[in-house]
Amino acid sequence: MKTRALPAALAAAGLVAALSGCTLANAITPPVEAQLYPTAADGRASNASIPIPSWVPDDATMIRIKENSETGATIMQFTTGAAVLGGACEAGATDAAPALQDTWWPQTLPPVENINCQDGWKIFGAGNGMFDAWK
Repeated sequence: MKTRALPAALAAAGLVAALSGCTLANAITPPVEAQLYPTAADGRASNASIPIPSWVPDDATMIRIKENSETGATIMQFTTGAAVLGGACEAGATDAAPALQDTWWPQTLPPVENINCQDGWKIFGAGNGMFDAWK
């Protein structure tokens, strides 16, 4: 009896492993992509794998963007001559911290009153013309 149970258990374990392969693969290698665009024009090009939002100024440079294609979570950083981007956020819009992190992303966020919103993005100036944004 034990000799029949062992092959059945191994077959069942193999089936479970095969069926959960995508989930396991995503856990090992999440569906996250990152890009660095020298200019806004590069980030808007038809071959851009992660297109930048339309509100990013045309003079933006050194655009870093990272996106989880399953969840839509995205972080972005760029430099521009603009003084302020976005507008006032709705109450509670900035409560959630970014779901992604990277070595170039700030370790701490500024106070809520220093964060603006635009098209579902949260934006803040990091100084010296650098802006960070997430959605």
